[in-house]
Amino acid sequence: MKKITALLAVLIIIPFTLFAKGDYGSPGEFLNWGAGARSLAMGKAFTALADDPSAIYYNPAGLALQNPIQIALQHVFLFEDTMYDFGAVTYPISGIGTFAFGYVRLSSMNFDARDGQWTELGKFDLADQAFILSYGREITSWLAFGLNLKIINQINFASSTTGFGIDTGVIWTPSNYFSLGLSVINALPPTSLKLQDTAETYPVILKGGVALKLFGDRVMPAIDVEQEFGGRDFKFRMGIDIYPFQQLALRAGLDETEVAFGAGFFWRPVRIDYAIGFGDLGFSNRVTLTFAFGGFDINLSADPKIFSPVGTKRTTTVSIYAETKYPIEEWELNILNEDGDVVRSYSGNEKPPKFVTWDGKDDRGLPVSDGEYKCVMKVKDKTGRILESNTESVKISSSIPSQPGAIQLEE
Repeated sequence: MKKITALLAVLIIIPFTLFAKGDYGSPGEFLNWGAGARSLAMGKAFTALADDPSAIYYNPAGLALQNPIQIALQHVFLFEDTMYDFGAVTYPISGIGTFAFGYVRLSSMNFDARDGQWTELGKFDLADQAFILSYGREITSWLAFGLNLKIINQINFASSTTGFGIDTGVIWTPSNYFSLGLSVINALPPTSLKLQDTAETYPVILKGGVALKLFGDRVMPAIDVEQEFGGRDFKFRMGIDIYPFQQLALRAGLDETEVAFGAGFFWRPVRIDYAIGFGDLGFSNRVTLTFAFGGFDINLSADPKIFSPVGTKRTTTVSIYAETKYPIEEWELNILNEDGDVVRSYSGNEKPPKFVTWDGKDDRGLPVSDGEYKCVMKVKDKTGRILESNTESVKISSSIPSQPGAIQLEE
């Protein structure tokens, strides 16, 4: 069965790689290079998912579905002094929506400038860059809308030009298991872009996508299609995001220019995403660093992480950060043993307390055995949406040698 699956994968991938072709040199093509190593590893199939800061690039409606404040940074060396940069900041505001600011730049440096007599005039750079102000808001619990205001700037030797454009998008989430996305890139094409005598006209691009969320969001396949109003080829993209562990993601994807693979690593509040793409110009590595904090989030932190019901540190305090877009109706904090069984549960209505103290006993009031335990919290808001916290680990040890004041007896 595994051999059949592998063969099918090869048969699917080869035709796309043979006939894939980009649109290098077309107006605004630097805004089609992708943004964020996670989405790049998924073949840029991100229109319906769009759940990280790169949503400003793929579908601004995805901003409305994001909770924490985030900062994402990416710097890529491509080839021959050519670099690609992406950065974004997202900021959600309760009852208003999520605002974001992004920056995209494709630049090539150290070109020799010469006049008509071939006299050296020094070095010059080429650069295309975009400043993006974005906004996303949930219209209903299942429909989100987003808008980009773009400022496009082009620099070529001594010439420079600037134009303004607008993107828009929507994401429809009829269930917790899949979502549909639609975005219109250059819904209002950037105007007044003219370096010399000829003005550049950015094409209107329509993107559609579907994303599935399976096995508790551990497996997320996605498919995108794209069509430009103006003659470029129809494009098909697909990718998958798999989480074998909470702190690790594995990815693969395919678009019209390359086959890509990648991984993501999580050390809250930091996430590192890596992607490698294989295309016509060889392979390229991409790394994105993302910081997430505050905003709308469910986060647990235990102190101390190791305690003993018979020692000097007899309890642990689980601090709770629970801020949601909509009022919390129910919450539940579970403490699980190494087998995944719930040994202690705390619950309530409305907003949870800022901390819960656990004394190392189960729901019957009996001490639990030594070992490692995991704290996980779920909340349900008034829209019926269920949000889950990070997993915080604590350990019970009846013998902690470093405890101050401990007395050891020898037989």
